[in-house]
Amino acid sequence: MKRLLIRARSALSGRSAREGANLGATALLLLGVAIGANYVANRRNLSWDTTSEGIYSLAPQTLQILEELDREIRLVVLDQPQAAGPTVELFESYADASDRIAWEVLDPEADPVRASAYQATAEAGIPFGTVVVADGERQERVAAPQEQDITNAIVRLVKGETKKIYFTTGHQEPSLEETGAGGFSAIRSRLEESNYEVEDLPLLASVEAGAVRIPADAAVVIVAGPRLDLLPAEAAGLSAHVRAGGKVMLLLDPPDPPDLTDDRYALRDLAGEFGAPPAGDVVLDASGVGQLFGFGPEVPLAASYGFHPISRGFETAATVFPMAQSLLPVAFEDRPEGIQVTELVLTSDASWGETSGEELVEGEVTPDAADRTGPLALAVAVTVRVPEETPEGDEEAAEHEAAAHAEHEHDEDAPPEPRGRLVIVGDSDFVGNNLALAPLGNADLFLNMVNWLAEDEDLIAIRPREAGDRRITMTSAQVRNTVLFSLVFLPGFWLVWGVAVWWSRR
Repeated sequence: MKRLLIRARSALSGRSAREGANLGATALLLLGVAIGANYVANRRNLSWDTTSEGIYSLAPQTLQILEELDREIRLVVLDQPQAAGPTVELFESYADASDRIAWEVLDPEADPVRASAYQATAEAGIPFGTVVVADGERQERVAAPQEQDITNAIVRLVKGETKKIYFTTGHQEPSLEETGAGGFSAIRSRLEESNYEVEDLPLLASVEAGAVRIPADAAVVIVAGPRLDLLPAEAAGLSAHVRAGGKVMLLLDPPDPPDLTDDRYALRDLAGEFGAPPAGDVVLDASGVGQLFGFGPEVPLAASYGFHPISRGFETAATVFPMAQSLLPVAFEDRPEGIQVTELVLTSDASWGETSGEELVEGEVTPDAADRTGPLALAVAVTVRVPEETPEGDEEAAEHEAAAHAEHEHDEDAPPEPRGRLVIVGDSDFVGNNLALAPLGNADLFLNMVNWLAEDEDLIAIRPREAGDRRITMTSAQVRNTVLFSLVFLPGFWLVWGVAVWWSRR
């Protein structure tokens, strides 16, 4: 026994034992460091963006807003986990910047009960890829999973400001309370769920000093599908409101066949005053694409969208416009001064504007020489520069205003000029209850229009950042030399070096 103890003591005090102990201690230390690093990394994701444009970093405006958050914000993407990769990366950037941000991917098919909490009232279903920003019971849907949209949704939730949307009445417009196919109750619910207050507005009820005055608290005034014309005083009131910086939307259905003569002169002149009069036709689409959704040629499917904040994210979205008329955007050189017109929705090349009411009634239509062929504009967005008030006849003041406008037009630090905004659509049925509840992009497109008019889309202006062009242009000889060096000479050098070392050690 004594000999065994002596041998054990000798073994433990030997060189090999000390080396083994050092090795074991080092392994335990490395294991502890690895465990600690994984714990810290799991609690806080650290990353470094080495791109010169910072394309993988949040903008300074977003970081400032996240730093000042005083409540919990939840980001939810309703999609299948394997398809939500890019959105998840963006969510992780928000969560890394603030402990008050939580996020999740919610699959509507795997968990329909929880997904229904983010579903609008009476909505048939939630499109895959929908992003929701939630603050307790309040929530905002964003048009596209982009930083600017998500940040603006957070700002709207934090501000808690409720803007008022007015729908005009008194001209046989569809009712906001009507739950039938042609009513607007569904789109009213969507507006209220987006934190807007919706009210009726009889224009003649707000007359001051002999003129129609739009209420001062009106964020947007919507004239939706009037069958009767406006009174001249009403049209003048809306025009003055836009020119003073107000926001208006006109949804103008075509005249009823067989008589396609439009006697709503005040409405036509109002739209024409801002560079996009209605054509007074009925747009038909012979491409057959609408049949994939169960629609006939009288329901044109949007084929393309213009470049505008309203249509951002709608490149692949389907929107339809039943019994719509086309618009006639005025050519750039013929537009009134200070007015900018952007086409929002265009039909396919196989469409045309039918002007024969008899053919529409008989159901046998063909494009005639008098009919305009596609692509046709179904919706436009108009901005109107609000001029500074100058004394009548003061040409020097007018010239000074024009010079100041030209000087600040390209100055990013200059305060934004006040501008009126107007959206004109040749259809109102596209947001009726039957289509607002359908799995199409109609309701979202309408909400984008309202957001733009209410100036809710540019609360935070974050310029999209793209990777710079780092391509190298080489001649064929340079390409050949690069391939030979990287695949032949460099590996061959290390092969010869290794063989030489091995031979010298033999």
